[in-house]
Amino acid sequence: MPEPEVFNWIPREGMETTRKPSVITVKFGDGYEQRRAGGLNADLKTFKPVFRVTDEYSRAALDSFLSRHAGIRAFLWRPPKHNRTVRVVCREWSISDNAMYTDFNCTFEEVTH
Repeated sequence: MPEPEVFNWIPREGMETTRKPSVITVKFGDGYEQRRAGGLNADLKTFKPVFRVTDEYSRAALDSFLSRHAGIRAFLWRPPKHNRTVRVVCREWSISDNAMYTDFNCTFEEVTH
């Protein structure tokens, strides 16, 4: 299997990071419940970065990268203020064209493979 590509664009300040641990819960009749992690990698993150590009070449390159991976193929990315590279997929992004720049609003979901 080929090594995943590296995503090198730098997001704007203020990126949102969401954590929603996977938990399996068993409820019993007397109000008691038992919880456990939903697997070995139960605490994967979701990142919502915004990337601003100011020229047509960068716009085309970023759109091409995301389209090529098509929400299926994972790529490597190092989020700001994180000390490690993570493997993510981008299943959804929107593009906002303005007079002087273009913003890409992305949703990166951390994956394990």
